[in-house]
Amino acid sequence: MENIFRRMNLDTIGIGASMLCAVHCAVLPLLFAALPLLGMEIGENDVLEYCLLLFSFGIGCFALGQGYLRHHRRLLPLLLFVGGFALLLVGHFWAEAAAEYTLICIGAGAIVSAHLLNQRHRRYCRIHKHH
Repeated sequence: MENIFRRMNLDTIGIGASMLCAVHCAVLPLLFAALPLLGMEIGENDVLEYCLLLFSFGIGCFALGQGYLRHHRRLLPLLLFVGGFALLLVGHFWAEAAAEYTLICIGAGAIVSAHLLNQRHRRYCRIHKHH
């Protein structure tokens, strides 16, 4: 099982999950605005919101934790991830409508940056044999 996780690039999956969450948050309001014009109505899907947040958090913790513990021991990717995820949570649950999308976009950007930085540090350590 561990061999499967070594072959998969979890940072890339984490970036994809964060981007999926950001696209979901950006497209969903447009979809809600357009559906009544087509005669359809749907409510917000809280289960989907929670699943996306949980998936993004789980992949991020695993990928960044593994990168930190096994490869580079640098805190910046972890701090970016925690800060970005905190912004996502504030945007989703406590922000007013005007600030919601701004906080979510900044949070998703921080999470993507954390994964990219983690990839860079892992690649550098692999090349220079620092683990």
